[in-house]
Amino acid sequence: MQTTGNKPIEIAYADLPTSGASVIDCRSEEEFEEAHYSGAINIPLQHVSVRKDTFPFNEDEAFYVYCNSGNRSATFVTYLRSIGYVHCQSIAGGVELWGDQLC
Repeated sequence: MQTTGNKPIEIAYADLPTSGASVIDCRSEEEFEEAHYSGAINIPLQHVSVRKDTFPFNEDEAFYVYCNSGNRSATFVTYLRSIGYVHCQSIAGGVELWGDQLC
């Protein structure tokens, strides 16, 4: 995964499985239940700081973070990078971009 600072990247929904990276949906549990990327795990933004010790990835693992439009995921990624997770990337557009492809 190539990172581009804090600028969200655009990635096609179909390219996620071949990216080699894990995917985090940082929307609320309710939003996640309505629709989500089939391989995503749900870690709501409001829980990220309290989940640091139980975060499911190592600092050297690559993963993408998405939300509805890219705002919450950018905040999520900024926080994660501040605590040492440098191989994470916010996805621009998120659910608004992929809407009809989600499960």
